[in-house]
Amino acid sequence: MNTMRYCWILGMVLCMTTFSGCLLKSQPAKYYTLNPLQRLEARPDFTPRFTVSVGPVILPDSLKRPQIAIRTSDNQVGFSEFHKWAGPLKDDVKHILAENIGILLADEGATVSTDELLIEPDYRVVVNVNRFDGVPGETAWLNAVWTLKDQKSQKIVAVTQSLYTEKVSGPGYPDLVNAQSKTLASLSLEIAAEIKKLQKSP
Repeated sequence: MNTMRYCWILGMVLCMTTFSGCLLKSQPAKYYTLNPLQRLEARPDFTPRFTVSVGPVILPDSLKRPQIAIRTSDNQVGFSEFHKWAGPLKDDVKHILAENIGILLADEGATVSTDELLIEPDYRVVVNVNRFDGVPGETAWLNAVWTLKDQKSQKIVAVTQSLYTEKVSGPGYPDLVNAQSKTLASLSLEIAAEIKKLQKSP
């Protein structure tokens, strides 16, 4: 009798485990994109004065995957199977930076795009991302080294390491991605300020 009862309990546990596994596997994945700064109204008198190319954006191997990276400890990162980037992260970061910098330099007469479209720009921005992760409900981090090159003189005019943290406003992944977008906005502001400085120098 005890053996039969044990087998029955074991069978129920196995069935519940299998059922739970099926539920987890059937959970639909959610996909996310980064968001740019709020675009200003287009100026009818806009006159292009110079061009800026953004790219390439270089990511570490740990971020070359669709799953969003979550920091679980100082030296440990986890990846969610149910919360993913809608496309390659390096492309999303590059397009967001180009759009942000274009918005910030609109009054300077800049045309800003990615390196696929602008082959011979006046300035080229290359970004090497070392860290781009966070903790839902807590903090998002961005650590990047970026260079700014004057294409006419073929000189690198800036090499900067930028570190940004942003408080996450809520417990969900949308809140984390929104905070990560804000770290990219801060990086965009820094790059745009450097380009403005160059434009004003004699």
